[in-house]
Amino acid sequence: MYILQKNSKNFVPSRNINNKNFTNKCEIPPSAPKKVEEVINQCQDEIKLAILSEALEALNVNSHENQHNREKRAAFTEDERRIAGCLLQCVYRKMKAVNEYGFPTVEGLVNLYTTGIKQKEYILATVQSVEFCIKQTKKEYLVTQESLAEEHGKICDIAYEVFDCVSEEIGNYCGQTP
Repeated sequence: MYILQKNSKNFVPSRNINNKNFTNKCEIPPSAPKKVEEVINQCQDEIKLAILSEALEALNVNSHENQHNREKRAAFTEDERRIAGCLLQCVYRKMKAVNEYGFPTVEGLVNLYTTGIKQKEYILATVQSVEFCIKQTKKEYLVTQESLAEEHGKICDIAYEVFDCVSEEIGNYCGQTP
């Protein structure tokens, strides 16, 4: 975790991994930039269509195979995370915040999260959070070009984890929840 230490008139970043008590507070912008909101709406429509098509396909297959055997519906927590991750992945892709394999980039995410923002402390918190979270996610998911191509849905899971991590880290850094 990075914290800011006051050094005369300038703030100097330092990393404090073991202690999560942060003294600096930065102002988190109240809402996403307008452009991001528009892209989110486009992606929501794309994902709705994809989910409906997939559900219709599954319904047609299942109705022919198991007309009399119906299993109890499972909890959707993993599915909801996957859907949210796919929405985020779509936003990241449309905003050019991913590399050619679909993995989020530091430059792309920092640009996405800070476009139009003037608060230096928030921008610094975002840079440090994105760098930390991308590094953690690469380690956790053992990301390779091959694994991104082979494992269906992995990129959506990664997008969700990166977003969740960045949000939490910025909240910790700024001393509040975004």
